[in-house]
Amino acid sequence: MQCKSCGSELSGSPKFCPVCGTSILFDTDISGRNKATDKVSVRKVGLFVVLPVVVAGILIFAWYLAPSVHAVIKNQPVVTNPVTYDSNPVQMSTVSFEVEGGDLVFSLPQLIQHRLIRFEYTGGQTPRTVMAYVAPTGQLVTAISMSEHCGSTEFTIKDNKIFCARCASNWDMMTMEAYACCAKYFPDPIPSRVVGEKVLVSKTIVERWTGRL
Repeated sequence: MQCKSCGSELSGSPKFCPVCGTSILFDTDISGRNKATDKVSVRKVGLFVVLPVVVAGILIFAWYLAPSVHAVIKNQPVVTNPVTYDSNPVQMSTVSFEVEGGDLVFSLPQLIQHRLIRFEYTGGQTPRTVMAYVAPTGQLVTAISMSEHCGSTEFTIKDNKIFCARCASNWDMMTMEAYACCAKYFPDPIPSRVVGEKVLVSKTIVERWTGRL
């Protein structure tokens, strides 16, 4: 091996030429450094590619395990303390209602007492059954009392779920996640508001509800 600067013969593996003092860099050193640099580059690229995929997977898995609260229910008012529904079924109670201007109005104390109520509105082109219940969070939930798949308007509550009285379908009271058939045909939540001891549901929303089939 010769010095590339002065051409002197080199023996062994000196770091500097003994004649001219030029720094000697052998091919093995260059290849070793390149390999080390390549390893670092690969690790960096892998980190930027794999990490986002792992984070996205964790978020998707978390969403699957804990579905979000239904958009309408999320904005409903809290009317009582949190409630836990056990395996003893809560049956629907039929209550009276009144039409006041553009609203269907029923008693909030009656709802809190029974926890699950219903009434039938026949003022529109198609009769509609409206239901209301107290969610586990203490929120008021009003909905069109209908599962179009089986045609049921009757439901019960137990184990923090809504159960269809006609088929095996049942849904989470907050997310409306299904645990059997009729997944898309849960009692459809509709907005309502509380004024004093009255619950007001828009008559227009009830009349214009057309179903999901």
